[in-house]
Amino acid sequence: MHARTLTTVFITMLVAVIACNLFIPGEEPLPQTEPEVEPAIETAPAPTPASECIPTLPDEKPEKDSYETIVEEFDLVAPSGNRLYGMIRRPDPALYADLCFPGVVLVPGGINPGRLMALGRDAKLLAGAGMVVVTFNAEGRADDTPDDIRSEGTEDFNGYRHQDGLCALVQYAMGLPYVISENVGISSQSYGITMAAGCVGRYPQIPVKYLVDGEGPPYSFVTCHGPRFLAGDLKKYTTVEEIFGRQATWQDDSTENLEWWSEREAVNFIGDFRGFYLRLQATWDHAQLPENAAEIATYDQPEGWPGGGPAWYHNKHTNDIVNAAVQGGVPWVRVNLAEQGNPVNASYDADHAPVYLPGQLADRPWAVFAIIEMARME
Repeated sequence: MHARTLTTVFITMLVAVIACNLFIPGEEPLPQTEPEVEPAIETAPAPTPASECIPTLPDEKPEKDSYETIVEEFDLVAPSGNRLYGMIRRPDPALYADLCFPGVVLVPGGINPGRLMALGRDAKLLAGAGMVVVTFNAEGRADDTPDDIRSEGTEDFNGYRHQDGLCALVQYAMGLPYVISENVGISSQSYGITMAAGCVGRYPQIPVKYLVDGEGPPYSFVTCHGPRFLAGDLKKYTTVEEIFGRQATWQDDSTENLEWWSEREAVNFIGDFRGFYLRLQATWDHAQLPENAAEIATYDQPEGWPGGGPAWYHNKHTNDIVNAAVQGGVPWVRVNLAEQGNPVNASYDADHAPVYLPGQLADRPWAVFAIIEMARME
């Protein structure tokens, strides 16, 4: 997990990064502003023993754009032996050579590539506020633009191989001389929580400071759009079934299917994390139903669906993964930002919900605010 090998690559490009639950038509993507023309992308220097630098926390208001930033490329060999390709956006070392900053590794939603997220809105805001942002393509993934680089290996659907690669990236970030090694976290979008929770839960000895989780599905019933299926909405359900080539465990409880999903249900791992866990949940989820107030009653099935099917109600998936974290002993668990007023280490049920973010997660850069809060937390 410590292999760190760099190669020199040069690109100039425009890109918009889409983060969604899976490659599903009709889902609202999390927002990325139209990217500007980037300066020439440089090659990230190899990690060296940290020299004297001044630890600097990010600005509380990322919109201020406190730092000029650069984008660099890197690659490393994952524990599987496959080479992963990534990018780093950080404050320009030519201007801030005596400073070191917190780091964050961004995990994309669905089975999307993530390397080009370094050119997106969130990475720009975070680096401009004073953070080192690491993005990457998991094994077997690349954007369809000819300028992206496909990481070696095959798609693992965020299973153990992808989780191990993420942990290698986190350790790589911790070893960078311009990163505050004890202040490195992970931020995942949607199904990216599967990779992120597997990394931090299976390797709690890696001192990941925090995990920010943007509306991720905790288990296969949610990942595979079970609530939609039970309500007769088959479009997204069918698309996901085609992508994975299998059904959720509640529909297929064969040994092979249970074993496959055992690597890919975040609820199995989140309780073993030993850092700060911040769950982001908007009133109307980016992928799950209900989508508006009129639909709440339709999907309010806390005792299970008539005729069979797991229980479901408004944003139940957030309750389930937060409760699993609290019960597992995660030292600090909270839903949403401080301004929502949800208590730390609270549990929830159908009759007791947390205060949600207004609207949808796409409405504002909530993950940016959350990451900065976590990076600044003592």
